[in-house]
Amino acid sequence: MKILLAEDDKNVAVISRMALEKLGGHEVDWVQNGEEALEKALTNTYDLIILDEMMPKMNGIKASQEIRLKDKNKTPIIFLSAKNQPEDIANFLRIAEGHIPKPFNPSTLCQLIDETLANASKEVKAG
Repeated sequence: MKILLAEDDKNVAVISRMALEKLGGHEVDWVQNGEEALEKALTNTYDLIILDEMMPKMNGIKASQEIRLKDKNKTPIIFLSAKNQPEDIANFLRIAEGHIPKPFNPSTLCQLIDETLANASKEVKAG
């Protein structure tokens, strides 16, 4: 799977990228802010976009809204965020297919992504 990872915290990005590439066998492009995420998402083809919510230049919510408006491929989006209150998660799920809370266990990141996408797919079929 080709994944766009937008994460401004270098340590989280390195750990996430290692888990996705080494454990999951995915190809990962990494950007550090929402503007870069939007640009990459609209000029490349991805199977999944993972966005942090709190990023410089453009936050993940705004980036995801812009991606949704302009992305003809309707690429699935998952938020990877430390904002884990019920109202935060509800906001993420209005825009994206899922939410994975920080901190997370790197060894289970790929499994969490698979579960999140599977659940989102079930909801689309049921809805």
